Amino acid sequence: AQRAMGTSHSVELLADQDSPTEPGSKSVLTASLDDLDPPVSADEFLNELIEYLKWPVDPTMEAVLKSCTVVDNGTDDFTVKIVVDGVKLDSYGYGKGDGTDRVRSWKRVKVDRAAMKVTTEDYVPEPALGAWADEASDKEVIATAHIQLLKDPTRGEFWVVDKEGNRHSGDGLAQGLYFWTDRVIGQLHAEAKAKVKAAQGKGMKHPGEDSIVTEPLDEHVDYDSFFDKMVTVIKEKLEKAPNAEVEVGTSEIVCRMTETDGEGAQKVSTHTVKFSEDSGELFIAHTDNDGKVVNTSFRQVHKSPLVVEAWNITRSGERSAGVAFSKLVQKEVNEIIDRANSWFG
Repeated sequence: AQRAMGTSHSVELLADQDSPTEPGSKSVLTASLDDLDPPVSADEFLNELIEYLKWPVDPTMEAVLKSCTVVDNGTDDFTVKIVVDGVKLDSYGYGKGDGTDRVRSWKRVKVDRAAMKVTTEDYVPEPALGAWADEASDKEVIATAHIQLLKDPTRGEFWVVDKEGNRHSGDGLAQGLYFWTDRVIGQLHAEAKAKVKAAQGKGMKHPGEDSIVTEPLDEHVDYDSFFDKMVTVIKEKLEKAPNAEVEVGTSEIVCRMTETDGEGAQKVSTHTVKFSEDSGELFIAHTDNDGKVVNTSFRQVHKSPLVVEAWNITRSGERSAGVAFSKLVQKEVNEIIDRANSWFG
């Protein structure tokens, strides 16, 4: 499988390889999971994949999520249906315009732990990002994905069979699967390496409100070093964004990103970061080409104990602090701790 330029993945995926499970057929295979640092076992991968399939929601989707419903059909057999809010989709310009919800994903997941295999049956098309709620149905399986864990060496094998019975194992599938493998292995590695954990909880800045709250950081870093490095890490991420122009002030960073749409028109979105080391506050406001605020992400660093609190305010003004965002905050905070303690910054 070819890699997109400039992107690195948690493990390489190789398209159209000879299938170890079904000789004569082709599959997508991972490179060896034994060679990763730290290595990932077949059991670890399988268990984390199952956790992910029960909540296959990223922070962007959490902002428009209406429901994620898991129905148990029996032991290691469950159906997951994700519905995103049509009114919120309309507000972002991705809806039908009449408030219709979208079924982003609808899968039945069957796990055979003895065989180290997972199959997922799709009722709505993944490549099309699902189907409108008034068109979605679970009457017909439109594609079945097969995930087989292999040992000696530890690898993952993937293939998809469509409703016509055609088997898919090409580069298009491999590129799509990176979303799964990066999430699963990335989370396992983040947990293994994390000095501090972050989880959903109640806010201290606004008592009783939902926030992501970290464990105390005092053992690992001091307040000034952490806050300074947090600003640096956010600035560097914005500078690496494609077509970005970044202006840095003493208490503000402004990043303008220029994109060309399908009709050749240039659109500029802006990320404005404002921060105060005295108060421990930092926020990132993302505005679209029309100057409307799409999302504002907040960080509050509390001094004693040294704890980070984070939350989002969505376009509709709602406060959001979901599971996927907690994982993102945990990864971010641990990266900042490591950078603050590194000679190389």
